[in-house]
Amino acid sequence: MALSKYHQKYADYSDEEIKNRVKEKRDELFQIFEQIKLNTKSDIVKIGVLGCGDKRFIEYHKKIFAEFITQPLQITTFDITIEHLKGGENIFEWDCTLPLLDIPFDITYAHVLLKFIETEKQWDLIKNSYNALKSGGFAIHVMDKEDYETKELLLPNGQFSVPLDRWKRQLDNEGIEYKEIPIKYGLAFVILKS
Repeated sequence: MALSKYHQKYADYSDEEIKNRVKEKRDELFQIFEQIKLNTKSDIVKIGVLGCGDKRFIEYHKKIFAEFITQPLQITTFDITIEHLKGGENIFEWDCTLPLLDIPFDITYAHVLLKFIETEKQWDLIKNSYNALKSGGFAIHVMDKEDYETKELLLPNGQFSVPLDRWKRQLDNEGIEYKEIPIKYGLAFVILKS
């Protein structure tokens, strides 16, 4: 089966380009963990990665999170298709707008995923990332600035805008705490489970 254009783009990236992108992810997570501390009693911290552009990221996710978390880690990666992740460890082909498998997690992490989800289904992803958490955990949604600053629902590149104010109102209405952390290219939207 042929890879999608998006996944083929990542497959064509050199290892050096992937390392550069990993460095950006690491810098973003550094900013997040500077402001939010994981409050877990877990012996093994479970992390659910929601969406993954390239198989090489799977090992890097383990290394990055290990910099900020002292306990042993178990990382589960979910993606709507997994052809591009073949050979990776602990992968599930799954639509993350549906309740997640292998729960509960201490952290769920979605890096620029929301813009690939139809606007009307984004809330399902946000809510599932929160519902899958243990008490004291958090859901991280990293977004590029153009993802949430655009008012058009469908962007010229075929992706979807993220009506962040709408999702914040939904969380406020449900009494769910969140934090917005500015990062280099946009925002880390972190939802906290008490």
